[in-house]
Amino acid sequence: MTKKSAFYHLLFSLGIILLLTFSTVQAGYQSQSSIPGYVCYRDSASIIQSLQTLASDYPELVQLSSIGNSWEGQPIYALLLTNQSKIEPKPHLVLVSGLRANAFAPVELSLRFAEELLASYDNNSDNGWLLDHFELHLIVLANPDGRARAESQAQDGDDITWQNNTHNTCLSQDIGVRLNQNFPYEWDVSNACDPAYSGPSAESESETQAISNYLQELATQPEPILLLHLDSYQNEFLSPYLSNPTAANPHINDLYTLAEKIGYNTLSGPVRQGDTEHQPSYGTLIDYSFGNLGIPSLVFSMGDFLAGENSSYCWYFDEYLLEKNLSALFRALKVSADPYHQSYGPEIEILAISQNMYRIFIEGSANDFEAWFGGADLYSQVKSIKFSIDLPPWHPQATSYTIPNLTQDPEQNYISHFSYDIDYSLFSPGELRIFFQAWDMEANGNQSNPGLVEAIDIFIPYRQFIPMISRK
Repeated sequence: MTKKSAFYHLLFSLGIILLLTFSTVQAGYQSQSSIPGYVCYRDSASIIQSLQTLASDYPELVQLSSIGNSWEGQPIYALLLTNQSKIEPKPHLVLVSGLRANAFAPVELSLRFAEELLASYDNNSDNGWLLDHFELHLIVLANPDGRARAESQAQDGDDITWQNNTHNTCLSQDIGVRLNQNFPYEWDVSNACDPAYSGPSAESESETQAISNYLQELATQPEPILLLHLDSYQNEFLSPYLSNPTAANPHINDLYTLAEKIGYNTLSGPVRQGDTEHQPSYGTLIDYSFGNLGIPSLVFSMGDFLAGENSSYCWYFDEYLLEKNLSALFRALKVSADPYHQSYGPEIEILAISQNMYRIFIEGSANDFEAWFGGADLYSQVKSIKFSIDLPPWHPQATSYTIPNLTQDPEQNYISHFSYDIDYSLFSPGELRIFFQAWDMEANGNQSNPGLVEAIDIFIPYRQFIPMISRK
């Protein structure tokens, strides 16, 4: 066999291996049942099966619990993702999806986010470190009865219009209760036959009660917390107060900037409180979590009127929503460490890592403008870049080191470059993690703010051999 033919034979063999691997993954995914007409969305039975499988496959990283029952008695599950062996202060991100029964995309997105986090844990990926230092709480299917009704409509080939739960008190038609109008903050009475019926009283529904009780417990903990209600139809971010757009709110700008930060590179545009194009909405989840519990909260809504309305078509979900919105959830998890401050701070990027026998060389940049939806409203020069070893910067026992001699970009003054040798004398032998964080300048009366944290993992042999480095 000639070298040329051997080369093509090798390429052919590799192609067959890749094809078989891809087919195996696809077969595993397709073995789960999906909603008729929407192959990209798992149905309720497969969602529950997926939650149970994650808890079984990752017992040290996943806890699955029932936090209450639906009107028809179905369990409402909460999935907690974190490395349970690491006991330290951990910021919380809470994702609630499926309150609106026919909002298929947010439910699938939430579940795929959990699966990607777990798959990337401890495998040299950029996000492998997150479950060590954060807690992710997911109420994936908040309205199981309503979801079953919406899936039945899909099964019958009908328009998928069902949004509520199945607790019906209307005598003339089957309506149910709009769960996102039933929370006990500025709840408003409505007619039982209104399609958006808010229930007989505030927090009358067992689904609402289960979510409220779960959030109340989290709100008593001292760690930072951020809540996102994943919803459908419009590509936008909404912030409290939806019930009263003119209500006094000291965090109007903070919440808007937080939405800009999370929404970077997505289709979902931030909407500032007070926007006159949105009618007031009463008894909502984010008004309750923010107004009653003090939790920074946003609606992360996804979808388009021409692409399926509340039930996004699969081509739209796969091509326009999935990848960008998954990235947004990773950003949300990171910014939950300090939502009102890290949403303003510069983004840091590690561009190069190298090493010799005595030190590790790090090269990168920090940017205080680009990584926001439409660019940052407030930006400045980069003030400093700091790093800590083994403990994230918010840990009370973390020691912070400053990288000197930042170089301001000659054309874009909101970017600074850095290169730095970290001497091994700072480290103990073994596996270590280095956290990096950039800070911007005090400007125009605004304080200096930190940005999102990035991390790398290194291994230093006990006999000072050349260290092995992995990026996480």
